[in-house]
Amino acid sequence: MNHALPRSKERTLAFVALGVVYIVWGSTYVGIRAVVAHMPPLIAAAIRFLLAGLALLAFTRATGRWRRPTREQWMNAALVGVLLMGIGNGLIMWAQKSIPSGITALLVATFPLWLTLAEALLSRGASLRAPVVSGVLVGLLGVGLIASAKGDVSFSGTHTPVLALIAVQAASICWTIGYLKAKTMKVRLPLIMASGLEMTSGGLFLLLQSVLFREDWRRVVTAPLSAWAGVLYLALFGSIIGFTSFAYTRHTLPSHIVGTYAYVNPLVAVIFGRILFAETLSSQTMLGGALILAAVFVTSIPGSSPPPEATQAEDQ
Repeated sequence: MNHALPRSKERTLAFVALGVVYIVWGSTYVGIRAVVAHMPPLIAAAIRFLLAGLALLAFTRATGRWRRPTREQWMNAALVGVLLMGIGNGLIMWAQKSIPSGITALLVATFPLWLTLAEALLSRGASLRAPVVSGVLVGLLGVGLIASAKGDVSFSGTHTPVLALIAVQAASICWTIGYLKAKTMKVRLPLIMASGLEMTSGGLFLLLQSVLFREDWRRVVTAPLSAWAGVLYLALFGSIIGFTSFAYTRHTLPSHIVGTYAYVNPLVAVIFGRILFAETLSSQTMLGGALILAAVFVTSIPGSSPPPEATQAEDQ
């Protein structure tokens, strides 16, 4: 945060940054769909985060902001990067080979609900209030409606996406753990440097997974320019610009305002999915999505639960 800026200008810039998070992070789901249509998901995600992470680290070197991390800082950055990017985003990339971008975004919107549950466990129930409990239950009901929507998601046939649905929720849980880990760090590195280390660590872990699962790297070489454009978009806008904008808003705006990205991103993803890929959602899926977004809203309004004040978050 730039303390030299007048308060009014600083707040205006923060809302502009929040608008960037709304649009950019919402559009990444469509970008992912364009990429995984032609590239193996794990190697594509590895390329994305290695490009973004190495670019951020090069920036810290060029601007003189690099400082040698301690062993603990290296380990913490690696752990957070593996949880958020290496597992969380890797699962999302893999899941979008089976389910549409709009549905994926609606399911990812459950992240604040998992975070609420995790904080309740850590506080031994102290953060639980009626709006929190009701919001979590309503959100889970919404997930169930989406999962059982005929025509959108099917649990029968050779291409059933049941594992993809589970993968999306597993990704949200990994993001929750990584988010809380970053929140509890006692000594943090500068934001850009920490982000670079986390993205690079996540990218290397994705590369390892790609090797272990024997992805066909020849598809990367033969991928069309549209797929490579998607990878670059995800690296530049989704990872570098989107994350930096999010971090700025977290330092400047109240948490309940910043948290609105969780229910705006799915709307943006659905709109882009409809325009670019003619994705359609059944009435049951839309009802399930509405319940999830309502649950996120209820659990994130001021007074419903202690807002998490973390400087790190999940990357889309």
